[in-house]
Amino acid sequence: MPWPCLRVIPCLSISLLLPLCLAFSTVSYAADAPALAATTGAEQAGAESVAPAPATKKYFLKDAPKDSLSRAKILIETHQEDEAVALLKGVMATSSQPQSLAQAYLLMAEALSGKQEYAEAVNYLERLLSEFPDSDLTVRARLLLGATHTRLGDADTALSILSEARGQAADVETKRTALYLIGDAYAGKKDSLRAVQAWVEELALSPEEQRSEPRERIRTLVQEQADKKTLLQLRDAYPTTFPGDLVLIRLIELHTNRGEEHLAEKNIRLFLTHFSTHEYAAAAAEQLKGFKAKVKSSQYVLAAVLPASGHLSAFGAEALNGIRLALDKGKEALGLPSVGLVVKDSAAPDKSALRAELADLVAEYRPMAVIGPLLSRDLPAAAAIADETATPFVTPAATVSDVHRFSSYLFNTALTYQQQARRLADYAVTRMGYRRFCILHPETAPGHDLTRYFIQEVKQRGGEIIAVEAYAENDTDFGPQIKRLKTEDLKRHGKATTSKTAKGAVKITYKPGFDAIFLPGSAAQAALTTPQLLFYDVKVPFLGSNGWDSPELIRLAERTVDGGVFVDGLFADSQDPTVKDFVERYRRRYQTTPTLFAAQAYEATRVVLDAIRKGAASGKAVRDYLAKQPDLPTLNGPASFGPSGTLDRRPFLIQIKHGKFVPLE
Repeated sequence: MPWPCLRVIPCLSISLLLPLCLAFSTVSYAADAPALAATTGAEQAGAESVAPAPATKKYFLKDAPKDSLSRAKILIETHQEDEAVALLKGVMATSSQPQSLAQAYLLMAEALSGKQEYAEAVNYLERLLSEFPDSDLTVRARLLLGATHTRLGDADTALSILSEARGQAADVETKRTALYLIGDAYAGKKDSLRAVQAWVEELALSPEEQRSEPRERIRTLVQEQADKKTLLQLRDAYPTTFPGDLVLIRLIELHTNRGEEHLAEKNIRLFLTHFSTHEYAAAAAEQLKGFKAKVKSSQYVLAAVLPASGHLSAFGAEALNGIRLALDKGKEALGLPSVGLVVKDSAAPDKSALRAELADLVAEYRPMAVIGPLLSRDLPAAAAIADETATPFVTPAATVSDVHRFSSYLFNTALTYQQQARRLADYAVTRMGYRRFCILHPETAPGHDLTRYFIQEVKQRGGEIIAVEAYAENDTDFGPQIKRLKTEDLKRHGKATTSKTAKGAVKITYKPGFDAIFLPGSAAQAALTTPQLLFYDVKVPFLGSNGWDSPELIRLAERTVDGGVFVDGLFADSQDPTVKDFVERYRRRYQTTPTLFAAQAYEATRVVLDAIRKGAASGKAVRDYLAKQPDLPTLNGPASFGPSGTLDRRPFLIQIKHGKFVPLE
């Protein structure tokens, strides 16, 4: 296979290791350059029999083995590997001098590498290291051995050998060579991050006049091989120094080409902050001005405040997809005027920083409304700006049930825990006639909130909670909690009967006195708890929250959860025309199924666009429209915002039936 680095920098072939590997005295890597030039010149002169060049002769004694080794070196340099191999075999057969044999092994490995006989080359290098462990050629042999393993596609072995050689290197030039080869091995593994890191170290050790080559290698890798994840890692690793400038330029290009102007803008700002004197700075500044002008030229402007970086960036991306889809729908189907979108990364280091950034955003773009933020903890900062500027903020994900307690300009289209509990309790008590319930929940904030609201909703409908048990988030054995549930139930309505088996053993049969059990955990937790409940004879209907909505639940516990019912804000397989249109549009544009985050952001944008379509021309007018309109367009049908500022949606009821999720309505 070709050596990966040959594609990156063609002039850096393995043969360039030869001067270093064959410097039998203490001559440096650079000192052999004249020798290489001299032999190359002799080759170009067309000499049939090339005599050792004067610059090369000084490395060898004038005895027969040394002359043969010198001759073999020149043959390799002039790509006459077959002749070199034959000559070196003669040296090995006739010489008994350890130094001559070690040098012959090294030259033989180089000649065989030139013939692409890498496995044989490895054999000779390993013989050198085994037979002459104290030779001053061992470091050079390891360098060549590592490079050869890279050519063989065994990058892990190469890296181990090259790291050892780097640690043993006594001079800067050898360390540079080791770092070059280490980077090349990482490039072969498609580990662009570590490849760049190695070459940056090499660059730091290089004299000024020799830095262009490693810089070009790094540039090519950044431009052609590094993926987005690697680019972000490199951006964080080199925020103010090379190759951070190249990385930012590449990220700006990628995001611009993908239409992710908010991410391009973020990287432009970083570039102008840290590389203000760079030759690209003027173009970056112009591009930033162009982005702003494009948004401001729209008749109306919406802003989105979402996590575009950090561990929540995936959720921000899903929400942004929903926002953009709603804008497209507004233009295509509703005939809306041009609506520009400006996106702000909400991943600020603290609340004060987020508040300042929100203030700048609203002051510069004066949006009709802001979609976001996603997190409940960011709502106070948003509320302060909303009140100061009369700008409505519509969060598509915060789980706070009452956002109006922060500001009358805050609205919420998220599926809240209270809505889930209300829908599930209404189904269980009102529709199914269940009266008694137990709860087994995880020790998490969502687990506690869902439990609290479910108890409240059940009691409001005249139901009874028999027992509540909690488990640690990472628990896998729920036996103690289930036994306590049964004990409490037996004190009230449960029954235990005893009988004897055919063999005379006593058998206790438990019959639950409650009608259903609420399991407000994740799909993975439900897959663990349900079979254990059945094992302990808790054979009642299972009720779940939207954490159940995952194919993992069916894959892990299809039989034990069959018949279970849970709630969610989106059912992607719904045949409802509104939901179906949304899902199909989303899949066409993004080649994936929409998540609840995408759906709720879509709805948040749709209700704001509906206000604009109906004539709202200011933030205050949008706020008033959202607060009063009784039939806002949502995926679940017409809905309105309640006194708390939360969208009064009717979540989907979904049942697990024969290994599939099916809607109950």
